[in-house]
Amino acid sequence: MDSMPKMRTAFTRGLAGTWSSPLIVGSLLVWLFIEWLVVVALGYPGPFALLAHVSAPTPLSTFTDLSLSTGVLGVRRGLLFVFGTAAVHALWFSVLVGLAIETIESGTASRWGAVRGLRAFPVVFSLHVIGVAVVFAAQIVAAIGGTGLALIIQMAALVVATWVFAFAPVIAVTEHRRLMDCLRRSIRAARMPGSGNLTFAAIYVVPIFATFLSPGLPGVLLDVNPPYAAWIYVVLMNLLHVAIVTAFALRYLAVAGEVPDTPVRAVPSRERASGRVGKR
Repeated sequence: MDSMPKMRTAFTRGLAGTWSSPLIVGSLLVWLFIEWLVVVALGYPGPFALLAHVSAPTPLSTFTDLSLSTGVLGVRRGLLFVFGTAAVHALWFSVLVGLAIETIESGTASRWGAVRGLRAFPVVFSLHVIGVAVVFAAQIVAAIGGTGLALIIQMAALVVATWVFAFAPVIAVTEHRRLMDCLRRSIRAARMPGSGNLTFAAIYVVPIFATFLSPGLPGVLLDVNPPYAAWIYVVLMNLLHVAIVTAFALRYLAVAGEVPDTPVRAVPSRERASGRVGKR
């Protein structure tokens, strides 16, 4: 698809646009610092490394939602409180989407972009809820399939969910559509022939998923005083997520006018046959 920017181009522009914005970088640093102070005050024991995915789209950020809620309240109550954590992170992600879109459209980010991004909050929060369902469903299916397929099933679920829902927050901000319309339109945009969206999602998700399994990353230990290396890792990973979110937004906005409003309905074979007979 010629109108959609290539993956490398979209990522490069997303990286340059967001990392060069003092507002985006500064807001990210302030958010991470305040969130860490709050969760530690509430009794969260760590690991600090999971805050690296606060700015990730769902369902990658769902692991942070679950870790924080269960770490503070325990497994039983934490699973209920996860939606409260999801709401907070949905608010932050909505602001990020608004800033990313403004960076694409005007070349710079401002407070208006953050306010505009709040339009996406209902959609983003719903995606966080869906993310919880995706994570649990993947774990159940993986348990049934055996340990050999567990990681593959979980990884595939994350890739597919990221692929089909990545455009939904962008649609909510720029097109003022309702929840289900945003989700359906995101799926149609993701499935556009020749777009490479599934490949892009896989290239993004698979390495991130690998970090969940790596024991040697900074900040993976239970510690309320993370070292400098852990802070650097968390900040850089969040900046990477922001660049990817901007890349997804750039790719969608480039083809927004080409996405069909309704699925293309295939003509039944009988109707095609009768049409040919009528022409004769």
